Amino acid sequence: MITGIIVSETLEARTRLTPLIAVAVAGQAIGYGLSVLLARRLSFQEFEAYVVASAAFVLLATFAARGTEKYTLVQLPVLLERGEWGLAKGFVRFGARRTILTAIVTGVLLALWSGWFRNSGDAVRLALIATGLSLPAGASMHYAVEVLSAMGRPVRALTIFKLFVPGLTLALISALVLLRVPIGGTVAVACWGVSWAIALALMVRAIGRAAPGALRRVTPIAEPEVWRAGARPFLVYRLALALLGQSGVIALDLLQPSAVAVGAYAAAAGTAALASILAAATNRAYGRELALRLNRRDFDGLNRARRQRILMLGPLVGVFICAALAYPERILSPYGAIFAREGANAFRILAVSTAFSVILSLAPTYLKARKRNRVTYVIVTAAGFGQFLLLLLLVPCLGATGAALAHAVATCGLYGVSALMAHRELIDVRKNLTIRSQSETGA
Repeated sequence: MITGIIVSETLEARTRLTPLIAVAVAGQAIGYGLSVLLARRLSFQEFEAYVVASAAFVLLATFAARGTEKYTLVQLPVLLERGEWGLAKGFVRFGARRTILTAIVTGVLLALWSGWFRNSGDAVRLALIATGLSLPAGASMHYAVEVLSAMGRPVRALTIFKLFVPGLTLALISALVLLRVPIGGTVAVACWGVSWAIALALMVRAIGRAAPGALRRVTPIAEPEVWRAGARPFLVYRLALALLGQSGVIALDLLQPSAVAVGAYAAAAGTAALASILAAATNRAYGRELALRLNRRDFDGLNRARRQRILMLGPLVGVFICAALAYPERILSPYGAIFAREGANAFRILAVSTAFSVILSLAPTYLKARKRNRVTYVIVTAAGFGQFLLLLLLVPCLGATGAALAHAVATCGLYGVSALMAHRELIDVRKNLTIRSQSETGA
């Protein structure tokens, strides 16, 4: 009976998630094509500038929302389901203001720092300035996509975020190539900035259409202190995760004076990210479901959802790992022979660690939703500190491979320990509920 339920719900989940995965894979393919195009069109120094600026953008866009964007997937669906329209509207406005203000301040500081401290002839300098200018629109988009997903429109949100933005950026850069306009890392970053701004307008319009009528008419109610406290664990985790993902590029830029090493690592990481899109796509739906099931205290349904996700993603992840281990240089060959040769071992390592994180990516979300903040802080701090030490030790002698090893050890440790703690937490909760139920029945 239970097996039948699981199989039925798994098929239903696949039907529900197939559009998400399709959009995410298409968007990732466009992003991959864009990266390959730039790797082949730009010089090693200009491609390094683009890669470093992109890493800085990811870090600062993650910080700008200060945890509110991922907290939205936990908080907003519950408020909407309860019909607490005033709090829901207040929460959306709180997150938007918090994100925009932080992004403006951070972007200005990055632009000033780049103009003041980087050498005037450094290609990275202008690319970082362009990143600072595009940060407000980009960070706002990162918040808006979670709001629209929390309102039950994850496919539309992902289409704008993962498909439209890279697609428009690729179109802009391709047009410049056809017009024979000189392209550097700064121009590529500026094209992303234009795309973020246009996509943000589309996302705001989509949110307005998806919002219930009662939400639009009600007077907002604010609980900023409660929301700041609730978002804090998500900020710590998200920032730690961004550091884990981007510090390899930054460490190579600072410790390895080779633009080829930076480009090879970026090629390996970008290709390995083709698997991580599975987590990004499914987590928007499962993250919302996790929040609702926790609110209803439906722990059996939560456990079934976890199994559904593993059964659906497991075969895809397995095929990806086998291909990465067997044909790394062939898979990286679109970036060029030099990047493929230098990044082959890094790609093998990153493919395995990425697959591991895809399977277990909801474990930290569960811990944060259960307000196990101390555990979350300890895990991410240990992972970040461990990666920092490994980067210092491995990057100077191993280059891109050393950066990949540092990332893999830290990432696998973070998700592995989080999954173990989440599993134990779920067992304890179900045991306590059983004891309480038996006690009430006996009474």
